[in-house]
Amino acid sequence: MKGFESLSKPLKPRSEVNVHTIHPTLEQKPRSKYNVPDWFNHNYAISHDAERSRNVSHQVRQDGRRLINETYNESWWNKHDNDVRISDRLDEIDKWRKTLEYTIQDIDREIQAIQTTKQQCERYLEHMRSPLDVALENHVTRDGRK
Repeated sequence: MKGFESLSKPLKPRSEVNVHTIHPTLEQKPRSKYNVPDWFNHNYAISHDAERSRNVSHQVRQDGRRLINETYNESWWNKHDNDVRISDRLDEIDKWRKTLEYTIQDIDREIQAIQTTKQQCERYLEHMRSPLDVALENHVTRDGRK
């Protein structure tokens, strides 16, 4: 029975107990509920159960803390990974948006250049029509003389 040094002093054996008589007819003290070894065994069992209960509750607290930490770390890394993926996706979308805007601007410039060239060609054709009409009229007139 180790560890009993920290407990209170053991009970005195019966031979050393002073008998106090409340009534003169009683010669000795009534027998105690526990003998000394029973008392020590009972206290040892209580102490052992309390120590085991403290250990179990400590283990439960530690398991709870470990679970909280694991859950926190896992959710933090999952959030971080998702944030990185979303950021990468946003960067990719922004790159494609800029590429499409540049392409649209390039196409608009080409369309404008083509329209300008078309208008210029139409003006040239319009300017060439009168000399062509004159040449054609001369040709018809010359054929009419022959």
